[in-house]
Amino acid sequence: MHGDDRREGYYRYRGTPAPDKTAVQAEKTRKLLRDNRQRISFNATSIRALSVRLNQQIGQALCDGMKVTRLAAAAELSRWAVRTVGLSADDLVPSGVPAEEHLAAIHRLKAELNELEESRAALEDRRLNLLAAARRRGVLDDYELAALSGLQRETIKKMTWGIQPEAGAIPA
Repeated sequence: MHGDDRREGYYRYRGTPAPDKTAVQAEKTRKLLRDNRQRISFNATSIRALSVRLNQQIGQALCDGMKVTRLAAAAELSRWAVRTVGLSADDLVPSGVPAEEHLAAIHRLKAELNELEESRAALEDRRLNLLAAARRRGVLDDYELAALSGLQRETIKKMTWGIQPEAGAIPA
């Protein structure tokens, strides 16, 4: 075309081209994996803090004279684990709190801990599904998936081997 042909009725599209589908999926996958990693990290921190509180409660109950077998049943732990917690809590003094209050607190903490562990399992399933979908579609390479998920590249390969991702794992 000559420079003067543009003025003689030729049309030139000046809009923006449609984004590449692979690039859009890659960016969505990056965001989903970052968010998932942050949630898993927050969940792990919460589980650690709650476990510490549960151990302190068990230690205090032992210090107040509760039986190991009763505490083990309430906390859904082995007697050995309860004894170990009791031995590590050597700086406690008897508080005079009734056994029923200790048991109620232990049941409440254990219920919260179970809830967080279920949440962690759901988050890890979601991460596995995202990784499998991203590997199957080839939108990100294994090194970038490793960086975004916090897992090693070889671990991702092993985890996702033979996994069929759920439909809609990465929104279109």
